[in-house]
Amino acid sequence: MLHVTTCRGGSAWLLGTAAVAVASAATLFPPAASMWLPVAGIAVAVGLLAALAQFILSQVRGGAAGSSNPSSLSPSQALELVKTRRSVYPKDMTGVAGAVTQQQLEMMLDAARWAPTHKLTEPWHFVVLSGAAKAAFEQLTIDLCRQRLAPEKAEATVAKLQRKQAKDWPKVHCYIAICMKRHEEVPEWEEIAAVACAVQNMALVGSSLGVHGYWSSWQPAARDAPEMHALLQIDASKGDRCLGVFAAGQGQQERL
Repeated sequence: MLHVTTCRGGSAWLLGTAAVAVASAATLFPPAASMWLPVAGIAVAVGLLAALAQFILSQVRGGAAGSSNPSSLSPSQALELVKTRRSVYPKDMTGVAGAVTQQQLEMMLDAARWAPTHKLTEPWHFVVLSGAAKAAFEQLTIDLCRQRLAPEKAEATVAKLQRKQAKDWPKVHCYIAICMKRHEEVPEWEEIAAVACAVQNMALVGSSLGVHGYWSSWQPAARDAPEMHALLQIDASKGDRCLGVFAAGQGQQERL
């Protein structure tokens, strides 16, 4: 069953557990990952500073007017949330069934869509994969690596992924594929930066809810394959890209 929520830009976000679910906020190849990861990191930092500055300014203005919102985080609480967010890898997740709820995922994605975006293109496109869709995504990753990598590299890569499939991936509640839908009216790096800011929003709200994870660039041989693009509903001919996945679950307490 799919639940539809209206996006900031007027499009629809689709969430589901039994099938691939798409959350899109606008109309979702690639250079090497090393070219866009630094941009994403800078964007996260800039977006975070901008959000904190805007929040603190609103608090100051509210105080000057003699009004305040008791449900708002104080600046120190907001900063503490930022400082205590942690990347948690699948091997360090509990694997407890039902640890992540659909309501929590919806809140995380709702936070993501409020990221800054030039000309309001809202280029993010998230695909939530859980249950059977998650298993299919994992197997497709292994199959594509086996098919697309050079034989001498494929054997070692597939063996490593199969070990993760047996031991670590079952601890992940779901994957949130992180994609960008290209808009020609703004530079590509700005679209990537907007998506990175959206992911940071998502991670911070997830941390506040007890949902942990990390942004994996994933296996390029699988991530950039036409078969994966078809699964994620993105079009490389239009400049759309998959920038990896956010593996979400419940972190072991000693790892937080």
